[in-house]
Amino acid sequence: MLLSKKNHTSYNWATLRKSVLAGSIALSTTIALGTIGHAQDATDSSTVFPLKTEEQTKAFEEAVKEYLLQNPEVIIDSLTRYQELQAQREEEQKQLAITSNLEDLHNSPTSPVLGNPDGDVVLVEFFDYRCPYCHKAASIVKQLVEDDPNLKVVMKEFPILSPESMIAARAALAAMKQGKYAAYHFALMDSASDLSQDRLFALAEDLDLDLDQFKDDMKAEEVGQEILSTRALAQRIGANGTPAFIVGTTSVPPNTTFEEFKALIQSIRAKKAS
Repeated sequence: MLLSKKNHTSYNWATLRKSVLAGSIALSTTIALGTIGHAQDATDSSTVFPLKTEEQTKAFEEAVKEYLLQNPEVIIDSLTRYQELQAQREEEQKQLAITSNLEDLHNSPTSPVLGNPDGDVVLVEFFDYRCPYCHKAASIVKQLVEDDPNLKVVMKEFPILSPESMIAARAALAAMKQGKYAAYHFALMDSASDLSQDRLFALAEDLDLDLDQFKDDMKAEEVGQEILSTRALAQRIGANGTPAFIVGTTSVPPNTTFEEFKALIQSIRAKKAS
């Protein structure tokens, strides 16, 4: 998966500092209630918290330091748990954002649609023509459309990787205005190496498009607005990389296989039928 700014799976210092802070707080509480509290089990907890004197604070810090030296795996466990909770919160927030923006995701009148426009299950893809992973996914999307007459696929042109990506997105949306979006889109996805203007125009001619209209539509304000709207939508739902898939109301990993897509689509239909 290619990302517009940074890789989701990579660590950065800001994340690490947050993790260490959260882990240290949790660990400090555990030690205070456990190690120190056990040593003073005959004393009321109010005499331990808060730490009112410099001696108490120093003793507490020394106990924490000693505990970490003797049990370094505790902080690792704490960090791991913190990261798991963060991932869970992010997923919940993303799910809420998807649900809140479902109309724009599923039924935007200006976004290209593949397959059945009235399909009972909707698959949404945010993609970039410069993204090699999008090219691999294109064959899966094409096969899903061919195999499933009740699947609606909404294509979100999301050019974030290069200036050529933007020109190619405009070209594909211009082809849509002449009813040739699917053919144009998959032709571009079949070959990632050349997104030059000459090739974009040649492909339009190969598909018997009116070239003058095609060039005018590439520059049209509504074409640019569709791309801007897609970017805003991607930001609202937290889709900052390509490809980004949503099936129904579920965010799907970019490396999802054909069989996994089919299984998810069938499970959505089964839930609707129950």
